[in-house]
Amino acid sequence: MKVGNIITAIDIGTTKICVIIAQKNEDSLLEVRGIGTSKSDGLFNGVVVDIMKSSKSIHEAIHEAELMADLKAKNIYFGIAGDHIKSQNTLGRISLTSGTHPCEITQVHIDDAITNSKNNVKLQQGNERLEIIHAIPQYFKIDDMKGIMNPLNMSGFNLSVYVHIVMADGNALKNIAKCIEITGYKVQKIFVEPIASSNSVLNEVERELGSIIIDIGGGTTDIAVFYKNSIRFSAVLPLGGTNITNDIAVGLHTSPQNSEEIKINKGSTLASSIPKDKYIEIEGIAGRSNKKKKLRYISEIIEARMREIFEGSYNLLDDQYDLSSITAGLTLTGGASLLKGSEKLAEKIFNMSTKIGYPYLNNLAGPTERLENPKFATAVGILYQAFKEQSEKESKIINYKTADPIMNFFKKVSEFFKDFV
Repeated sequence: MKVGNIITAIDIGTTKICVIIAQKNEDSLLEVRGIGTSKSDGLFNGVVVDIMKSSKSIHEAIHEAELMADLKAKNIYFGIAGDHIKSQNTLGRISLTSGTHPCEITQVHIDDAITNSKNNVKLQQGNERLEIIHAIPQYFKIDDMKGIMNPLNMSGFNLSVYVHIVMADGNALKNIAKCIEITGYKVQKIFVEPIASSNSVLNEVERELGSIIIDIGGGTTDIAVFYKNSIRFSAVLPLGGTNITNDIAVGLHTSPQNSEEIKINKGSTLASSIPKDKYIEIEGIAGRSNKKKKLRYISEIIEARMREIFEGSYNLLDDQYDLSSITAGLTLTGGASLLKGSEKLAEKIFNMSTKIGYPYLNNLAGPTERLENPKFATAVGILYQAFKEQSEKESKIINYKTADPIMNFFKKVSEFFKDFV
């Protein structure tokens, strides 16, 4: 990626919009230039329900980031979540040769095998209206040789690839992209949030040894498993931090705004840790009188919903994945991961080592202090993924030009005649 190129990462959540504008500097680091946030409006569980309200929220966050950066947002990459997202593991397979001699595998062969896996998924009943967002190779097989991570330049007769496919409802994708276009910007690419978040909260060792990431957003909880440096499982649970806020509002007869403040600053996901005789004052709705409630009762509401989120996540994973292969443990991220005691509750339910996933900021320059929070994990992860893909794309172009025999011929001719000038 060229020095000076701009990348804009947008995390579009049910409760908040996060925008980061960054630019590659001379040290080959992404320098954060602008950060913007806004309250998310017009979205429910990751799906647009009011396109104009959603556009306004996105525009506010972009505008704030642009003012801080003193430059315009370009190269828009955004992340999505929602229970309309579906994922599955599948197999793609091609014959490399019909002759008696093995064929050397090229990038074209690899791409064709992945395309075959995508076609197999699209043909399945129920997937007609879904669009493939990610087709991520897990490992390859050449003839009878399994567990190959990169088959390029190897030889064989048949190539198979095991792929993790992530799909989303086509209309949901178009509506979110339309929200951004209404604000005057063009979408470069879409990422699914748990995959994006993993780029910023998991290191290479965790990805290699086996790690679970649970990203608790406002409307949904995103789950992903990584092993041998590739994604092996992903799913979405239609529950998040907003459900906890709503439960508190109903249980205490108070406003959602007050419920959110109580949830974040006073409650706990471990009700037993709160003294039975501790009370807090609860603000009444629309001028009604305040009242006192036991903090343990409030924490019981929080714990019940967080248990539902963690147990639901565990059941989804245990149903479809061998959890004994998870060596590195569990990482919680997203805004609701910061609720007091969430790490301990998850550790108890999953019976594995658990940490809160703060985004790694070592590869960023500039004013990054504000990003030191799990709620920015997805936006930072989108930034890293976009940076990686743009750099790889430029590298391929350079390699192609270097390897092109015609280009090399004219270069040599040009250099030859320079000696006579």
